[in-house]
Amino acid sequence: MIHGSGSATLRRTSARAIRRAPACPTGEHDGVELANEVDDPRTRFEAKLSALRGRRITAVDYWDLHHFGPDSEPWDYGDWHHAVMGVELTTDLGPVTVTWTDTFFPYGVEVFHDRPEDHLVVGEGGPQRNGPDADPAGPWTRHLGSPIRGTASHWSRQEMGPARRADGSIAKPAYSVDLPTAIRVDFDAGSVWFVAAIPQPPEMQRVFIPGDEIMVVFSSEKMRDMGFGGPAFLR
Repeated sequence: MIHGSGSATLRRTSARAIRRAPACPTGEHDGVELANEVDDPRTRFEAKLSALRGRRITAVDYWDLHHFGPDSEPWDYGDWHHAVMGVELTTDLGPVTVTWTDTFFPYGVEVFHDRPEDHLVVGEGGPQRNGPDADPAGPWTRHLGSPIRGTASHWSRQEMGPARRADGSIAKPAYSVDLPTAIRVDFDAGSVWFVAAIPQPPEMQRVFIPGDEIMVVFSSEKMRDMGFGGPAFLR
C-alpha cells in the first residue's frame, strides 16, 4: 500500500473538476434525519454510515469519468471492482452514494443518502455509469435483496509537516489529520469494503491510499494486501 497525497495525474485533476460543491445529505428515515442535525463532522459521518443498517440493496451502479472511446473502461478485477467516481446503491429506502470527499482531508470515503448526480456534474462529457454487469456469478448477486446487518469505518492518521521556509525555518508546525479511508458494509453472506484508493497501472496491484477514487473490495485477503490490518475491521 502507498500512503500520502502524492502528485495528481490529468485523470485525477479531471475527476476533481467535475465534482459538485459538497451537498447537504437528504434522508428518508429517522437515522438520516438525525445525522443531518449533528454538528460534529465525524459524528455526522458515523451516523450516516450506521443509518445504512436495515436497508436492502436492490441495485448497484458504478460511476466513472466519461469515456470517449468505443469501449468502456475496465472495472472488474475479480475480488475487487474499480468505481472511479463512486458507487450508487439503490435501496428499499432510497438512493445511497458512496464516494470520495475532502470533508476531513483529501481524500476519504463517505456515505450520502442521495444520488451521485447530487455530487457530480453530469451531462454531455460528464461522468457516466460503468458497471457492474448483471452477472449471476458476480460478487454482488449474493447481497442483492439482503438487509445490511452492520457497518464499520477505518480511520487513518496522516502526519503533515512541518512546513519549512527556504532557509529551513519552520513556517507551520507539524500536525496530524484523521480521515476515513475505508468503510465496511455487512450482509448475511459476507462483507463489502469501500476504499478511497487509486490502483496503480498497469498491473493495478499496488494501491495509493488515500486517493480520489473508490475501490470496492470483496475479500479480506485483498484488504490485507492493500495494507489494512486488524481482525475487527477485516472480519
